[in-house]
Amino acid sequence: MTSRSLNKRQALITATRRVAGQRGLASTTVRDIALEAAVSAGSVLYHYPTLDQLLAEAVDDVLDEFHRSRIAAVELVADPCEKLRVMIVHGVPDRITDSLRIVYESSAYVRAHPELLPMFRTIMQRQLSLYRQVLEIGVGLGAFRPRAPLAAVAQNILALEDAYDYYAVAGDRIPVAVARANIIGYAELVLDCDLAEKTTKRE
Repeated sequence: MTSRSLNKRQALITATRRVAGQRGLASTTVRDIALEAAVSAGSVLYHYPTLDQLLAEAVDDVLDEFHRSRIAAVELVADPCEKLRVMIVHGVPDRITDSLRIVYESSAYVRAHPELLPMFRTIMQRQLSLYRQVLEIGVGLGAFRPRAPLAAVAQNILALEDAYDYYAVAGDRIPVAVARANIIGYAELVLDCDLAEKTTKRE
């Protein structure tokens, strides 16, 4: 595939993200995407023979961006407790963006298109793997003293994030500070650690 073709495909993915973020995945059409990208519907279908394929790549693009931003945030801190706190805060954002709305709508979309399930599982495993890495570092440094298997801890933290974000997408959001505090409280209990935000002392 040529670089020109790759650029055109990425432009279509970007247009699809904008449309789906505003209208929802289920209401996104080839015509809408073509209008947003300023191309013909035929051009869209030339690069993506089916709408489902394009929507799947748009979802994957959003989730990959979210994953990379989470890694970048975690790499800015060294302390394992602070790393975990940053992970949790990042997982319960201050506001639900159009991109995040696509992420949570995608679970229902995947149920209707089971052929996309392997992709969805891979994305979730990447999130779990990142949590496992942070937890294992903390255990190795003596910061965490887990009272449950690390795999279960990672799964539960991620499940709590998703649950609170689903409420927000549905329009019935629990206050962000409360959601974060609840997840952090669980992590502190199961890991026997203190995740209080570190403050810089002034001279």
